[in-house]
Amino acid sequence: MRPIAIAFFVSFWCRTKPSVAADVLANCPTSITRQLRLRETSDDKNIALRVGVFLAPPFAMYDSEQGIYNGFLIDFLCHLQVFAQQDGYNLHFDLSPAPPLYNDALDLVANDCNTTNNTAPLEECQQFDLIVGDYYATASRSVRVNLSPPWLHTTISSVKTVTDTDAVVEGQIDVSTLTELQARYAKSGTACVPEGTSIQSLVMEKFPAIKYKKCLTPRECISWLKDGSCSLYADDEMLLKYRVANDSILELSGEQFNTKYLVWPMSFKMDPNVTMLLEKWMYAAISVVDQLTDTYFGANLCPLGLSGKKCDQSCDRNHGVSDREGTCACQSAKWTGEDCSVEVKENLNLYPKWEIAVCYVFFGINTLACALCAVWVHWKRSNMRVEVSQPFFLNLILLGCVISSTSIIPLIQQSNGDGPVPGCSVFPWLYCVGFSVTFGTLFAKIYRVYKLFRASAQAVRISVTKRFTLITIVSITSVDVGICTIWTVVDRPQWTRVVTYADQFGEALNSVGFCTSIHWKAFVSIITSWHLILLLVSCHLCYKTRNISSQFVESKSLMLALVSHLQIYMISIPVLIIAGNDPSISVFIRVSNKVP
Repeated sequence: MRPIAIAFFVSFWCRTKPSVAADVLANCPTSITRQLRLRETSDDKNIALRVGVFLAPPFAMYDSEQGIYNGFLIDFLCHLQVFAQQDGYNLHFDLSPAPPLYNDALDLVANDCNTTNNTAPLEECQQFDLIVGDYYATASRSVRVNLSPPWLHTTISSVKTVTDTDAVVEGQIDVSTLTELQARYAKSGTACVPEGTSIQSLVMEKFPAIKYKKCLTPRECISWLKDGSCSLYADDEMLLKYRVANDSILELSGEQFNTKYLVWPMSFKMDPNVTMLLEKWMYAAISVVDQLTDTYFGANLCPLGLSGKKCDQSCDRNHGVSDREGTCACQSAKWTGEDCSVEVKENLNLYPKWEIAVCYVFFGINTLACALCAVWVHWKRSNMRVEVSQPFFLNLILLGCVISSTSIIPLIQQSNGDGPVPGCSVFPWLYCVGFSVTFGTLFAKIYRVYKLFRASAQAVRISVTKRFTLITIVSITSVDVGICTIWTVVDRPQWTRVVTYADQFGEALNSVGFCTSIHWKAFVSIITSWHLILLLVSCHLCYKTRNISSQFVESKSLMLALVSHLQIYMISIPVLIIAGNDPSISVFIRVSNKVP
């Protein structure tokens, strides 16, 4: 499989090597030893094998404190003893640690000992009958050692890190397979591989365009994977499953290639009858491989409906499942709580009640202010300044303000679904008509002053009648009415609710409702441009008549009103664009523009 880092494993081997060989019975789990009852048999029914244990977690490990071996293969040996006993044999395995490198350990049972290809001395080659380890069955090995029946098959695969979006390392490439990495990020993508192994050569041969970082140990590869140095870590699938089962931040890609079978190298010098029996029991013990695989390579999850480190807590069986750490993980963002039983209601982003109340207060203030102004105009109608300003046109301005303020009411209408909301089509009419009546009157007044000013400068006597002023107001209003009529007939605004966030099953978690139409941008642009032109021309006329005495005309007052509204108009447009996605802020800005 792979040569592990020499310095690390040599020191580990020397530090943990038992002084005396250990029988496998002392290392068997209790569930297996209960099935084993050594009995008196003839010598030909007692089989003792010297076993070199290649330490590679989780296949084989050694606990130096307790002085016992454990792992997948140790349990497998124990099961072999059970099947041997069923045939009337007492099978003994004397366990000793094998050298820390795969090839060095295999040399000790090979048939070419003390040769150019295998420099191990003869005395060392006679200390083991077989090596228990996760060896790949290859053609070259089959001529040097007697390969046992394959007890497991594996492939080459890869893992990636799984983190929250906000926690992704800067510059890290998010891919799921080596195939995707080569296809999309051939020049910038990097994969980690174990150095000096057949896996390294196989992966690099299959994906030559990828850049590679070579690590001496799996721990080193995983640390590079987590800090973003590489996007994927390619290795033996079984070893990767073991890492994934013990590290919740890792995820197996599912990509598989180059299937291999795992075997044990056995010496050709073993008694042929013992070899035959051992192979028979290995075939029988393959029936427990699935169980051992789940134990050592699978995540030990709580049963459905339970969670917690001891699986003693509740977890809603319909909406949650326990993860490796015992936490009840909700399968959808639609559900929350410690046991995933609390449903997350859809956030409809409706206008809050306090905001609707504020809008009605603004509408009341506008209407009351206009009513008081109308009463004052009627009361002071004989005043010279009021007469000069013409009470009829002042009341028209107040009427336009009331109509425009009334648009607040349809503006705050809403629906928790897809409507209908009548206010969607009413709002443009109230706003546009109110605006055109108000500023059409102001424009007509300032235009009247401008004509009189020019006539005076040219010493020409003219008369600007009330009828002419009304025609001007009606003309301006007709433009807005025409635009709104076309908009309503061709592309009536309607209430629409758009889901902005949903879970993986399509359940809406956040949505926004608003009035819209297919061509709303075109109509809004036309109305905005028309109103801006009207305001700019009016301001220009006010500037032209700025020197006329305020005793005769109200040009300065008109200019103050027009410039103030132009300023609000210019500021509110970009603010509305910025806040357009937030209905609460958007409606508050629109309502504020209607407060006198």
